[in-house]
Amino acid sequence: MLQQWVESLDMISEGIYGLSYKGSRHDQDGEGLAVLRGGKILGSDRWGGVFTGTYKFDPVAEQNMVHVRIDIPPDGELITGFAAGSTGASFEIVAAFGRAAPKSAATVEIAGSMVDVEFAFIGPLPN
Repeated sequence: MLQQWVESLDMISEGIYGLSYKGSRHDQDGEGLAVLRGGKILGSDRWGGVFTGTYKFDPVAEQNMVHVRIDIPPDGELITGFAAGSTGASFEIVAAFGRAAPKSAATVEIAGSMVDVEFAFIGPLPN
């Protein structure tokens, strides 16, 4: 019973999240929104990038494991300077976050560059 209570304090809550990120070129940053429900993630950023994936709590590591696929539109460019080209690009990202209450952060590698990601709970989903 105690373990369930501790997990509920650490687990990512279903809801709407704001994302902000900075690449290795710190003059560039970005923002996006994500919806988390039932272990699934769906979100987008202001430049048309779309991310889909899953999340689950790892009780051993006491972290929320996130696996996301980011789809970059044709001719899109990442904040790291990576150019997607005329066909666009996709990347798989696996990261671990603490509970975003109110914020959590991680550093991930995308196309060979490091990106700092901040994950902030905005509010619950409507019923």
